[in-house]
Amino acid sequence: MHRRALFALLAGAALTACTPILYETNPISRDMRATLRIASIEVNTAGTAFDSTRAREYTSSLAPELKAQLEREFRDRMTTGTGVQMIVDVSRLNVAGATTTAFGRDLSTLQGSARIVRNGATIGTYSLQVTAGDASTTTTGALISSAVQSGDGYYRTLLDKFARSAREQIIGADLPGERLLRQITN
Repeated sequence: MHRRALFALLAGAALTACTPILYETNPISRDMRATLRIASIEVNTAGTAFDSTRAREYTSSLAPELKAQLEREFRDRMTTGTGVQMIVDVSRLNVAGATTTAFGRDLSTLQGSARIVRNGATIGTYSLQVTAGDASTTTTGALISSAVQSGDGYYRTLLDKFARSAREQIIGADLPGERLLRQITN
């Protein structure tokens, strides 16, 4: 019995010694992120690939609606004075229909990158990709899901998830309840 415990302890110590140290992957320092203020947000959709017919319906509205969603998500960090500029380049949009999503044939996707620029120099670049919609596990579930969901709902979900993902990558994840509190107070 004591040998087993000793071997388990030694194996645990060996695994702990071999575990890599996780370094901070954010190019912007923690201190700078704590005080980061955004003066403007720019959304570029010039080179965007609109992968579906439904996605092409949003060619003119994608940039202003995504900009509005990002400004809403970063509302507590926006400033009218000096600050950094956020430039978002959208590379791909696919908006799937409710039926094709429910039966697992397609998935709504929004892909792009965000750059944080200060005085003309890029201080951080972030790759962003979000998806919306899940395939149903049963035929009945797929029929119900296709009747309840819509392509426009997936599009709105993509905008919300993209803005939230940008905030989490640039500033860091919220503590439990912090996002809700921020939305209530702003």
